[in-house]
Amino acid sequence: MDRLVQCSYEKDFCITFLKSKGDSFQHFFETLMSKAYPNDFIACRPWGKIGDRKNDGYLFSARILFQIYAPNEMTAVKAIKKINDDFSGAKEHWEQYLGEWIFVHNAFDGRLPPHIVEELLKLRKNNIHLKIGHWGYEELLKIFQKLDLIALESWFGPPITTHAANNLGFEDIAVILKHITTFALKPIPSDVKEVSQGKIEANLLSPAVSAFLRIGMQKSFLVNQFFNSWRDPLYGEQIATAFKKKYIELTEVVPAFLPDEIFSMLELWVGGNNNNHTPTHKLAVLTILAYFFDKCEIFKDAKIEVMS
Repeated sequence: MDRLVQCSYEKDFCITFLKSKGDSFQHFFETLMSKAYPNDFIACRPWGKIGDRKNDGYLFSARILFQIYAPNEMTAVKAIKKINDDFSGAKEHWEQYLGEWIFVHNAFDGRLPPHIVEELLKLRKNNIHLKIGHWGYEELLKIFQKLDLIALESWFGPPITTHAANNLGFEDIAVILKHITTFALKPIPSDVKEVSQGKIEANLLSPAVSAFLRIGMQKSFLVNQFFNSWRDPLYGEQIATAFKKKYIELTEVVPAFLPDEIFSMLELWVGGNNNNHTPTHKLAVLTILAYFFDKCEIFKDAKIEVMS
């Protein structure tokens, strides 16, 4: 698969994972598994008073039953009770079909709190005849990376392509900037900094988003050329001010957004909610984001250590 296409889709997957909580995470998981294992994965929906009988999905060929854990908020006591209730219920209703029980969670960095780790270890110790595992972002990403282009496009639409990159022009940039102009404020004078080495790493952006951003930087010179040729010399500063304001708003939200979530919201803000998902439009949005990232208008600059 073309690297540009791969980065485009992995970024979409990463951000969708981050946004998904509760029922939306279960829908996300079902979509992934259904596309990866058609006619093999069986999604189980609740039915009246009997619910789903502690079955959030079943992979027939591997005899794996999945249990989803993606709460918005949950205390340690409730989390422990849920895990044990779900596992006991799965054994009660599905034991004859059960070869492995997988705990699927939405911890992006893969780290689980100690009380959950302890409960999973207890389940393994007390059920040595049964495989018990857990899946997080990395395990789901490996499955996602196996999807073919037809499945990927049916989920996330057309990707950014090399053809779009080769043909991106001023007019494509202008359309996006015209939308941002509606948010533009009186420019605030500031020094334009060059991007510091390690800025991407300093902002803890995921590998998928980082690679995507680096692709945008390859075309960000178009934005600079556009501002230099624009009739209003303050136009670029006005747009930069709007970017700063939006970025600060997103960083002040409580509870705090993860860096990839902030990137996603900036991407939506720049592109506008106009259902324009063409490769050229996506690339123009990315290019503008990369330009202002590169000029240190959004995301924090890397800390430079001064040697004494």
